[in-house]
Amino acid sequence: MNFNRCANYEAYFGQGTKLTVLGQPISLIPTAIKSINVLKGPVLPQCNNKTCLVCVASDFYPDHVSVSWTHNFQNITDDEFQVSTDAAATAAAKKDGKNYKITSRLMVPIKDWVKPNINFTCTVSFFNGTNNIKENKTFTTKGIDNPGMTRESYIKITQNAKISYTVLILKSCLYAALVCLLVWKLQGKRGKQTK
Repeated sequence: MNFNRCANYEAYFGQGTKLTVLGQPISLIPTAIKSINVLKGPVLPQCNNKTCLVCVASDFYPDHVSVSWTHNFQNITDDEFQVSTDAAATAAAKKDGKNYKITSRLMVPIKDWVKPNINFTCTVSFFNGTNNIKENKTFTTKGIDNPGMTRESYIKITQNAKISYTVLILKSCLYAALVCLLVWKLQGKRGKQTK
């Protein structure tokens, strides 16, 4: 079998076994994660009123990594938080060989974003050939004095406005009915006096 024909192709077996055939023998010296950062992304319409945090782990080899998130040091499993992680680490060509990077995005509800001292931690688990090494980075919210108009505050304001408007209409109707009653009584008295 000619292995040169298969060089640099990846093959997948089953639900997660991956085989990478390398063209030339190279020394497989694992390189631990050199950089992990959590960055705040903008509030985007497709985030459904949520703020996106982006975790980027880079400069590691081989590409055996997994990414997880915690909220105040508790594992994120709630549907309120949406996590979107790259399906696999991507290779970045370097002069001294190949290194990989992976990104993961966490959608944070506004109600958690505007509170101070909420911790979101991105943990990257890296298999170096013999052991799993965990690296993490924590992002702590500072809180926002004026977060702008959130959906919750908009609903509350509009409900209060509807109630106030309804009360004003009812008061106006009662006032109009009272005025009509007084006018009718006065006209009745005038009619009696003229007779």
